[in-house]
Amino acid sequence: MLRELRIGDMVAKLPIIQGGMGVGVSLSRLAGAVAKEGGVGVISTAQIGFEEPEFEKDQAKANLIAIKKHIKKAKELACGHGMVGVNIMVALKHYKEHVLAAVEAGADVIISGAGLPMELPELVDEKSHTRIAPIVSSKRAANLILKMWAHRYNRTADFIVIEGPKAGGHLGFDREQLETYTQESYDNEIERIMAVVRKYAQKYQVHIPVAVAGGISDKDAAEHAFSLGADAVQA
Repeated sequence: MLRELRIGDMVAKLPIIQGGMGVGVSLSRLAGAVAKEGGVGVISTAQIGFEEPEFEKDQAKANLIAIKKHIKKAKELACGHGMVGVNIMVALKHYKEHVLAAVEAGADVIISGAGLPMELPELVDEKSHTRIAPIVSSKRAANLILKMWAHRYNRTADFIVIEGPKAGGHLGFDREQLETYTQESYDNEIERIMAVVRKYAQKYQVHIPVAVAGGISDKDAAEHAFSLGADAVQA
């Protein structure tokens, strides 16, 4: 069965999100190439301006220049296909500025983790082109974020990324959880997260796509995620 990923009024013909990787790993060339093939290409904003002339004297300024430059270039490379977005870590010193720059540059999506993106809806107007997604690793985090977004902004996520213990990046797992991890136990957690998502989807009468990440390296892993009810995978 042919799958596609719908986020708002945007469609990616391939339900694959390329994970954001910094520093300097996933920039415009990679993100643009993924989008051109019909997926969701993602640029990491972590120290993205390292190649800019201003970087040595003013890293913050260089990063903002590079965010806009790389989004523009990735969209040109994509030739109107797929989606181009950014991964912006909550832990970044200039998180707010990175989000605003990405929106101004016309990013299709913003994916945000490495902390709880509680204020993300405040920075991205619901009427803007840019769609927003938190990264969560547990039912507790999903419920906390979506509850706060609903209470404070009367808004919910446009999509969700679930990152399990096999995912790279900044995850909320302690040593004991990692040592006792099994695929079955985390599958159960994914299903609990999806139940939270369905509750808010029903509240706002929308479909909230869910992407599963972590150890997605082949067709079998992707099909397993789809069997749990995922709309997409992030690899």
